[in-house]
Amino acid sequence: MCGRYSNEAEFSQIRLLFQATDQTFRPWVPRYNISPSSGGGFEQLIVTADRPGSRQIRLARFWFIPEGWAKPLNQLPTTFNARSEDLDRRRLWRTPFAQSRCLVPATGWREFLGVAKAKQPYHFRLAGSGAEPRPFAFAGLHGTWTSPDGEVVDSFAILTTTPSPTAAPIHDRMPLVMPSDLYDQWLTDSAARHEVLAAAQKSAQELALDVFPSDPIANSVHYEGAAAVARVEPSAPAPRPTRSRQSETAPGQLSLLDQPPSARRRS
Repeated sequence: MCGRYSNEAEFSQIRLLFQATDQTFRPWVPRYNISPSSGGGFEQLIVTADRPGSRQIRLARFWFIPEGWAKPLNQLPTTFNARSEDLDRRRLWRTPFAQSRCLVPATGWREFLGVAKAKQPYHFRLAGSGAEPRPFAFAGLHGTWTSPDGEVVDSFAILTTTPSPTAAPIHDRMPLVMPSDLYDQWLTDSAARHEVLAAAQKSAQELALDVFPSDPIANSVHYEGAAAVARVEPSAPAPRPTRSRQSETAPGQLSLLDQPPSARRRS
């Protein structure tokens, strides 16, 4: 799964990397401890395109809201991640996979070993990043939902895949990093989406990663700061908990979407 990630890059750097126009509705600042949002004001960057070479940077909530959702947001299932193997199998993902693919800019992500208060976080970056982590993109799906009160909300999910040999000792899933040479096809070529997905899944198995223990101060979703991605020496080896391969949830890590929609559009 991917319930925590970082995006330490400057906005100008992201615009240049993705060659995208700015369609955000408020200023965005780098973040070190991004978790599924609790409502408006926690939107993060995504990249979309309506045709090759025409990319936009937008803001959206990190927790996918299905288009026809009619219940309170705090009753949403765990839809901040989508298993890449299930995109055609689950009705929830079928239409977004066919029509609404996106990229999610990031500089790293976090997974945990241990349970409860003994959780030790591990941070993942692209190998060779040096002092400044290299930005990249997760494959994502996005959608637009209209609340019963008429508010229009953009949201997204990050795709996950089987872990690479480097990531597997820490977690049984990993976010799907999209190779840069596949950006345009992923965003705009619906006919080739299965081939692009398969190529990205294969590339993920060979992805060179830098993995290190990071400061447990960021185990709390309420903490935001550079210490979240700081290398530390773990205080003690943390046993890996037993996980269900079908589960994408991580109790204790997430804020619920428990706030009612505000009176204006949130993208």
